[in-house]
Amino acid sequence: MPSSAAQLEQTLRDLPRVGSLVKDRGYRQIWRFEHDGKSYYLKFYPRRGGGLKRLVRGSPALREFTRLQLLQKASIPSPRAVAMLVGYRLDAPDGMQIGDAVILEGIEPSQQLDLYLNRLQLDGLPVPDHLSLSRQLVQLLQQLARAKLGHSDLHLGNVLLDQSGKLHLLDGYAVRKDGLRLSDLLLLGHSARPFASNGDLQRAWDTLGPGGPLPTYNPQTTRLVNKFLSRVEGENRYFGEISAGEWGGYYFKHAKYPKRWSDASRLEVTEKDWASEWPRLLAQIDSGQIETLKSTRSGDVLAGEVTLAGRPVGVIVKHPRRKLWHRYLTDVVRGTRARRAWRKSWDLVARNVPTAWPLLLMERRKLGYVTDALIVFERVPGETLARSRLNELPARERNLLFRRTGRTLRQLDQHGLHHWDAKATNWMVRPDERLGPQPVLIDVDGIRRWPKRESAPQRLLRSLRDHPQYTPADSLALCQGYAPHAKMIREGR
Repeated sequence: MPSSAAQLEQTLRDLPRVGSLVKDRGYRQIWRFEHDGKSYYLKFYPRRGGGLKRLVRGSPALREFTRLQLLQKASIPSPRAVAMLVGYRLDAPDGMQIGDAVILEGIEPSQQLDLYLNRLQLDGLPVPDHLSLSRQLVQLLQQLARAKLGHSDLHLGNVLLDQSGKLHLLDGYAVRKDGLRLSDLLLLGHSARPFASNGDLQRAWDTLGPGGPLPTYNPQTTRLVNKFLSRVEGENRYFGEISAGEWGGYYFKHAKYPKRWSDASRLEVTEKDWASEWPRLLAQIDSGQIETLKSTRSGDVLAGEVTLAGRPVGVIVKHPRRKLWHRYLTDVVRGTRARRAWRKSWDLVARNVPTAWPLLLMERRKLGYVTDALIVFERVPGETLARSRLNELPARERNLLFRRTGRTLRQLDQHGLHHWDAKATNWMVRPDERLGPQPVLIDVDGIRRWPKRESAPQRLLRSLRDHPQYTPADSLALCQGYAPHAKMIREGR
């Protein structure tokens, strides 16, 4: 009977056949396999570049191996590195690859903390161990700081939650020896912002930060959002390119973190879906066989339905027009209104601001010049805030609706964004049986980087005066959501 060492050697040789590929990012592959009834993970770093580059940077597998040992010596919960392989040959389906690898003991059953929190958020459920997880995460960072270690990729995806509720730090490759930096904390703050309360962030800042109030703006958010926006017009894991005759553009594929306020965010869309749906949708638009919700000199707003990932999806098609002659020139520099709406919408999504989910951007070109463009959004169920039946809502849900609306406007301000046309017709009230009505922005054309003389709350309140069921109590709730710590907020003011 072969020895355990011989069995392990044979398993590593046959890894693509007996193991499972967990993640493939080009620069690194993560494989899972079992040996002697235990689970292990192999992180494979293929050798790329010349020998000089490897000599200068060193082996990433060796770096991860030694950094994980530092975490273990500091008693920081993390996977235990058991072996390192130099010159490991991985006989993958796409050909033989040579590189270095590190083998880690598996922590199972477990799940990444970001996926765990996102799943609860999607289901509209509270985190049962919220306070415990928050305290554990702060304690984990305190241990890093005491050991004079830092982590350059500190986000919730690199924190593992095991079956007992204990947190473990992942990705030893990103561990540094120069201590915990402010940029590390801000990176974690950006990752935790969709799931953390203001109290969680303030407590962490008081314990680990340099002191003073919690920063209003997070520079890491700006950097990561810009990095994300660089991908919305290209071919990658989350977005794809599509071409059909004179028309071409980009479409949404997949969301790492689906949102409860968008059913389309949970879809896995392929180019094949739009290859069949786009010609049909375009034919309906050209022939006028699609419902027209609004038609002005600025463009048309249409409503229809497409089938994506095998499911019918209600859509809103915005077909802007150039009503001013100078836009034929300025659009060459800043892009068409449809393209700007595509980028603005994804900017809001990346900042976790509820907005209509963008699905497709298409532009028609002649000799390289864009002559026509349109953008397709998921249709948000419900009524606009201007037409909502406020008196039919229970008092608690009505108050919650306006507080959430004010909170969304405050969220925009905190990110340095301003809505120049935040009127009631630009909000949809999305019904939610578990969490209550959710306000969702449906027109992002008014999003700007500079403020207007009339603030967004003032514009919204002015438009709500025409609502027959609107009351001063609604105004009070909206203002309390926008400025919860204001010293004086009174009805009618």
